[in-house]
Amino acid sequence: MSDALTELGALAVMLKNGGADGFYEAAYPQQPDWSEIDVTGMFDESTDVAGVVDTIRSMFGSFTDQGVTTLEDRDWVRVWLAGFEPVQAGKGLWIVPSWLTPPVNEAVNLIVDPGLAFGTGTHPTTAMCLAWLDENRPAGLDVVDFGCGSGILAIAALKLGAARAWGIDIDPRALAASRENAERNRVADRYSACTLGKMPENICAQLVMANILARVLIDLKDDLVSLVCKDGVILLTGILRDQVKEVRKMFEPTFEFREVQREEWFLLTGVKR
Repeated sequence: MSDALTELGALAVMLKNGGADGFYEAAYPQQPDWSEIDVTGMFDESTDVAGVVDTIRSMFGSFTDQGVTTLEDRDWVRVWLAGFEPVQAGKGLWIVPSWLTPPVNEAVNLIVDPGLAFGTGTHPTTAMCLAWLDENRPAGLDVVDFGCGSGILAIAALKLGAARAWGIDIDPRALAASRENAERNRVADRYSACTLGKMPENICAQLVMANILARVLIDLKDDLVSLVCKDGVILLTGILRDQVKEVRKMFEPTFEFREVQREEWFLLTGVKR
């Protein structure tokens, strides 16, 4: 339906969960999906919207038409920018969009803009990792950010004193975004971004962070374990309440874990035996 709306002239199409079941984890690396989906298409005011609805109904039939809403013309870029504010991620750590002034100059300020890559510090899983980093500053450590997205966790670690950091992701856009953010935060000389297959051999990091999803953490367990030095620390998140037990079971022969919860999400912090 999204493709059909685009073919019919939609300027943008938005998909969101239309049910109460939350998301389930599809087979990696596919995206999460829902049993019911709200599909919204945005069209220019000159469009024959009734004709679009008729065409979509003839193509798909089984959907509930929730109607048409007219939006007043606005400076949408300004509206979008106004929706972002600096985020305090720890006592001395802030996430600041590049067009805003840091509210606390003496704090560690991460300059990260919202974009295609996941990670602006507002999601509970990212926020828990950032708070942990602020409380347990990784001075002098080698760090791996597995599923790096925007690179926010690796960059935070570097600005909090880490010696080197590697960002790993399967999405080329995430790797590019993380490199750009490292440049913006003046830590690019200590940051490398690559896919798992391009990682240097025999990497042994004192801190490995994986903010992904529970099923992916389990599937990549051996890779994650191999990256952590003896007595090193691993942070695992993207885990919901009913998934904690399974993730712990898979990793606990090697790690001793503590749990932190924020909203429905859990962070497991473990020390390698």
